Amino acid sequence: MSAIPALAETVLTYGEPGPNRGARAGATKWFAQEVEKRSGGDLKIEIKWGGALFKANASRQSIAAGVVDMGTIIPDYFPKEMVSFSLTNLPFENLDPWVGLKANFDHMQSPEVTSNLAKQNLSFVTSYMLSNVIVLCKGGAVRTLEDIKGKKIRGVGTFGKIFGDLGANLVSMSIYKAYQGLGNGLLDCSLGYMSATIALKQHEASDSLTKLNWGTYTGLGIFINKDALTKLSPSQKNIINEVGADFINYLGENIMEADKRAEDLLTQGIEGRKLEMITLPSSGSAQLYAASQYHITKWEKEANKSGLAGKTMVENYKASLKKYSQERDLNGYPWAR
Repeated sequence: MSAIPALAETVLTYGEPGPNRGARAGATKWFAQEVEKRSGGDLKIEIKWGGALFKANASRQSIAAGVVDMGTIIPDYFPKEMVSFSLTNLPFENLDPWVGLKANFDHMQSPEVTSNLAKQNLSFVTSYMLSNVIVLCKGGAVRTLEDIKGKKIRGVGTFGKIFGDLGANLVSMSIYKAYQGLGNGLLDCSLGYMSATIALKQHEASDSLTKLNWGTYTGLGIFINKDALTKLSPSQKNIINEVGADFINYLGENIMEADKRAEDLLTQGIEGRKLEMITLPSSGSAQLYAASQYHITKWEKEANKSGLAGKTMVENYKASLKKYSQERDLNGYPWAR
């Protein structure tokens, strides 16, 4: 009787523009490890870090063209093509990372979004979350919204545009270069996220951090090349879907812990360096939400131009945020049940 040859495992390459450290990197590694573990080594993911294969602004084309099988896409670089995804980067009234992740996951798996992505040879796997948007400053701090007027500020997607609407001088710069920007005076302030501040060492170049209490930034995700997905066996596809769904709970817990840890560290000081921690007055947060409305309506119009039902998508997303907020209030977080 002839021996049955062992099947060669499938290896998917993964392109990540960010560095191999911090909460997002940890979550990406968890994703890859879970896929390998649950497939019994039949499916492996090989991560290429720090934009080794493509920069953040070429991720969509690179994954779609098969330069890599999978990777991270930041939709702000692709306002037209990724309009369906960028909905969840708008400042909606939710400050809970887990709620945002769950609502975004539902939105991205809707038939409308799935077919829009399929036309680009892409398939959505799962969402990242960069948590609540904060502002780091060197020199003069942001204590009220008046303080952003005239300051040179690096923005984050729509959050940045709204800062521009309210009088900031926006500077176009990637988050990975904000450290140098704050250090050499090209920037006064940079919008960012609590947990990413330490991973990107931006606390070293800042004097203060202001919590804005103004929405979460959820639209950032793991995508797979549609051809690469089609080639997987049914059981391999199931594992990708399963880990993608479980990733949401893992990351929700992970981000909330990382944010808390980062805030404690930045308040107590790291290697003798403390940041002044400021919370924007609630009237300032209310003003930011009011200014956000224009951009939500604008997004609806852009979505309509792309053949999507903009208003319906916004309503469905708001309904999802409400649904998961109620689920949390009723049952607590999944990891604490």
